[in-house]
Amino acid sequence: MSFDLRICVKVEGCGGFVEISYPELDSPTYNLGTMFRKCMGWDFEQGEYYKCTEVIKYVDTGINELTFNREKYEQYNPPNGWGDLDGALEVLRSLKQCILDNKERIPIEYLYMAW
Repeated sequence: MSFDLRICVKVEGCGGFVEISYPELDSPTYNLGTMFRKCMGWDFEQGEYYKCTEVIKYVDTGINELTFNREKYEQYNPPNGWGDLDGALEVLRSLKQCILDNKERIPIEYLYMAW
């Protein structure tokens, strides 16, 4: 099983969300969930929608942690080999790029992200 990363906008008047974009790497394995949560310092919930103004901060933290403190997170490499630290880093970079690309068209205050 895997996460389903997506960028959305909130629909005025009904509280729903419309998916507008997906990162290039949009379905990382659940096996990386602990690594993502630890490196970003964020206990996100699957299926919840989060403002990209906040998400980008966590993603930047995760990228920095996995880049400069690799040894700290290698313990979270899944024992079954499905996913690894390098893959998690690429997923976070892909997510960041997707947010940045979308904020070129839509102000970041209106963008949401869901796992």
